[in-house]
Amino acid sequence: MTAYCLIPSEANAKGGIGPDKAFFLVHDYQDDWQVFDERYKAYVPYVREQHKDYNSFSLFFDIENYKGYKILYRSEKENYLFIDASLQKKLPVGTWVVMDIDSLQEVFGKTKLFLTIYGTNSNVEDLTIQIGNKISKAQKAIEMTQSLLTILPREIPPFQNFFVFGLILLACAYAFLYNFQPKSFERFFSPRDLLTISTRDDSFVVNKPFDLGNILFVVNLSFTLAFIFMMITHEKTDLFSASDILSEGETLGALLINFLEVSVIVFASLIFKYLALRVLSNLYRLDNITNIHYFKIIQASSLFFLIILIVLTFSTVSVPEIVKNAEKYLFVPISLFFVARLALLYFTINKMTTLKNLYLFSYLCIVELIPLIIGIRFAL
Repeated sequence: MTAYCLIPSEANAKGGIGPDKAFFLVHDYQDDWQVFDERYKAYVPYVREQHKDYNSFSLFFDIENYKGYKILYRSEKENYLFIDASLQKKLPVGTWVVMDIDSLQEVFGKTKLFLTIYGTNSNVEDLTIQIGNKISKAQKAIEMTQSLLTILPREIPPFQNFFVFGLILLACAYAFLYNFQPKSFERFFSPRDLLTISTRDDSFVVNKPFDLGNILFVVNLSFTLAFIFMMITHEKTDLFSASDILSEGETLGALLINFLEVSVIVFASLIFKYLALRVLSNLYRLDNITNIHYFKIIQASSLFFLIILIVLTFSTVSVPEIVKNAEKYLFVPISLFFVARLALLYFTINKMTTLKNLYLFSYLCIVELIPLIIGIRFAL
């Protein structure tokens, strides 16, 4: 038995709403209508005395609040449905129209929509738009009584469990590196060291990229990037067409497997990056700059994506809109980061070698700019 008896609705108590009284009432939009006020040039709440004879009524609709439910519409007058100012369909007269909420998110790719009903209505009393939940055969309409009210535990989404588990894992990884490799940690996460250009650096952090301690920092960066990737793709953003290779399950186990798969792919890409730098630097006779080039890449990426991780983590709690539209909000900062990193590498290598600017620019285009352009092309 479900908890719909908790909804304080007269329709719920009597048995249902919508076609054949087959739905429980979840929310009625009768008091939520808005109209466009020419004087204020904005949408304002509908007031019958002020907005009589209007024939266009709108409301803001948040899909996140009503996943799995249905939109129920009925009017005795002919109307047209607009979603985000785009005409969708002609609505019939005197007939219930049932729209699936989950399919709206799939079609429009976002969770907040702006619905407008336009027609021959002169007031919102002529319109009925409600959110309903289908009554199953196992359910019965129950009249509310105080003794019947029951508090049921809220189901925790699997991704929320993964989010907490992933943050704990990353916190442990950063804490381990801080204690196991304190000097290396200080260098990798030092903005001052990042911007320092040294013509000669004999540190093993730079000159031994495959040392166990250095590999651990690459693994940590892989975990960070994979976790950010999981946060973004959870909001239906299919980066790099990852849905073709990752599991579609929404269980904690499936999410963890996807996280590990992405981590392995990122780690392999970073190792391949070093091998590509080694080959191309040999072709350009720049053997002495391969290690510092690779170190600056890992150092800059570790710093920048740690900041992105912190911002997205706090946004998940305080400003979820940023995470839901992360591809829009992060495109510019990430693009600027790669441009800034390219400039840093240019000045670093230019100071360490006597290579002509033209050759240096062509080298950086091959190893940095072209992969970036290709990556953006396949990511979007």
